[in-house]
Amino acid sequence: MNLHWIDWSIIIVLLGSLIGITAYAKRYMRSVADFLAANRLAGRYMLTVSAGFGGAISIVAGWEALYNAGLSTVWWGMIGTPVGLILGISGFITYRFRQTRALTLAQFFEMRYSRQFRYFAGFLCWVSGVFNYGIFPLISARVIIYFFGMPEHFYIGAFETPTLPLVMAIYLGIALYIACTGGQISIMIADFYQGILLMLIFLILMCFLMYKFEWNDIMAGLLIAPEGKSMINPFKTGDLQDFNIWFFLIGVFGMIYNRGSWQGNSGFSAAAKTPHEAQMAGIIGSWRWIASGLCMLLIPLVAYAVLHLPKFAEMAAPIHAQIALIADPQIQKQMVVPLFLSNILPVGMMGLFAAVIVACAIGCDNSYLHSWGTIFVQDVLMPIRNKPLDPKRHLLWLRVSIFGVALFGFTFSMLFPLKDYIFMFFALTGAIYLGGAGAVILGGLYWKRGTTEAAWTALILGTVMAFGGMLSAYP
Repeated sequence: MNLHWIDWSIIIVLLGSLIGITAYAKRYMRSVADFLAANRLAGRYMLTVSAGFGGAISIVAGWEALYNAGLSTVWWGMIGTPVGLILGISGFITYRFRQTRALTLAQFFEMRYSRQFRYFAGFLCWVSGVFNYGIFPLISARVIIYFFGMPEHFYIGAFETPTLPLVMAIYLGIALYIACTGGQISIMIADFYQGILLMLIFLILMCFLMYKFEWNDIMAGLLIAPEGKSMINPFKTGDLQDFNIWFFLIGVFGMIYNRGSWQGNSGFSAAAKTPHEAQMAGIIGSWRWIASGLCMLLIPLVAYAVLHLPKFAEMAAPIHAQIALIADPQIQKQMVVPLFLSNILPVGMMGLFAAVIVACAIGCDNSYLHSWGTIFVQDVLMPIRNKPLDPKRHLLWLRVSIFGVALFGFTFSMLFPLKDYIFMFFALTGAIYLGGAGAVILGGLYWKRGTTEAAWTALILGTVMAFGGMLSAYP
C-alpha cells in the first residue's frame, strides 16, 4: 500500500461526509419530479459546481492523451473554447428545448415526430449510453488500485480473490446509494460538496508541483520526442494517428452538431430553474473548467519530463519498474501518470489526491447511473406501458433500473477487453446515438419542414455507420 494512515483518514472523512450528506438530503426528495430533476429548482451556481467536474475516467483519458501527444493536444483543443463560450452565451438549443416543456429528449421526439420514433430514439439513446458507461467502473477501479498500491489479488483464508471486482463493487455501491436515496437532489448536493473540495485540492496540488519541479525542466522534457514528431509544436502532429488536428476539428463539429444530444447528465440538464439559469451555469462552468484543467494539464507534462530527462533518472527508476510489471500495453498507457503521482507525492498530498480520484469516480458514476437508469424507465418502459404509475411504484422502478445499469457496468468492465484509447472508445460508443441525433434535434427545434421520415432516416443511418466503426475497431 502507498497510503499512510493520514491519507486513509482523509479518504474516510470524505466518504463519511458523502454518506452523511446523502442521508440528510433524502428528506427533500418527496416526489418523482424531485427524483428525476430536483423539481427544476437548481440555480446557476449549484449547477456550475455540482456538474462542473469530470470523472476519474475522464482524468485518466486526458492524461493518456497528453502524455502521448504533448502540448499539441492542448493547442488544438483550445479551438473548442471560443466555440463553447459562444454556444453558451447564445443559449443555442437550451432555450428552444426548454420552450417545448419536455422533461426528456425522447418526450420531445414524441411531441415533434411520433410515438414510434420516441420508442426507437429512447431505446437507442439508452443502448449507446450504457455501452459508453460500460468501461467507467473498470478504469476508475484500476486507477484506484494502482495509485493506492493495492495488490492485484488478496487472500481470504486459502482463497485467492482478485482486487478489481471488489474495488468496483465498493465504489459502485456508494455511487448507487447516492443515486437511489434522493435521486437528482442527493446527487446535486453531494456533488456540490465534492466540487468545492476538489477545486481547493487542485490548487494545492498545482502549487506543490510548481514548487518541486522547475518549468525549464518541464519544457526540456517535452523536447525529447520521437523522431519526426513534436510534443510542443502543434504543426508537427500531422503524422499522429490518434490525437492529430482532425480529432479536434471533429470534436468542434460535434460541439455544435450534438449540442444538447448527449444525456449522460440529463438530470442536471432538466434541473435548472429557468433556461437562463442553465445558460449561465454553462458559461460559468466553461471558465471553471479552464481553472481546474490547468492542474490536469500540468501533471502529465511533469510526469513526461521526469520519466524522460536524465536529470530525474533516479526518481524515474522505480516508476519505470512498476510500469514494466504491467503486461498489457494499453493499461501501461493509462497508468503511467497515476503511478508517477503515487511515487512523488508526500504523505497528506497522497491522501488529498486519493480523495480527488475517489470523489471523481463516485461523482461521475452516480450521475451516469441516474441518467441512464431514469432514461430507461421514462423513455423506454413508460411509453411502451402507456399507463401512469403511482409515485411509490414509479420510484421503485427507477431505483431498480439504476441498479441494473450499475450491474451492467460491473459485468461489462469484467468482460470487455479495451484495445484503444479511452477517448476513442467514447467516440465509437457515443456515435451509436449521436451520429443521427444531432440532425434530429436541430431539425426538430429550428426547422419547421423537418419530417418524421427524415428523422427516422437520419437516426438509422447514423447508427449503422457507428456500428460499422465499432466492428472495424473491435472485430
